[in-house]
Amino acid sequence: MNYSEAVEEILQKAAHIKLPNHRSDVVTLARRGFARKGSCDSDFIQPIEQIIRECIHCWTVAQKQGIWTSTETGMASKRKFNSCTPESIDTDLEGELKYHVIQSLSPAKDEREGLAQ
Repeated sequence: MNYSEAVEEILQKAAHIKLPNHRSDVVTLARRGFARKGSCDSDFIQPIEQIIRECIHCWTVAQKQGIWTSTETGMASKRKFNSCTPESIDTDLEGELKYHVIQSLSPAKDEREGLAQ
């Protein structure tokens, strides 16, 4: 598994989460927020962060290694994946996946400017 497959899995699972008083799921709401104003409410991001933690907990060490080594940060890391503690791997992976999920939810700046015109 690489990081893009991990992000896709996370977003697919998060797309099933609907908050009270909202018709759309958190992924749709986050995308709308990013498209309109370049950011979104933390209420929509927090459930996605929980899904990230749940996925990391369920993935095997081999899957985590594949995800980590497919990221720019993982490729540039001087530390060997196998020499890290499981807790530090999970923490590093969580931060990296949060970044890539946000990137996936947020359209490029040029696209936002085109919507505003």
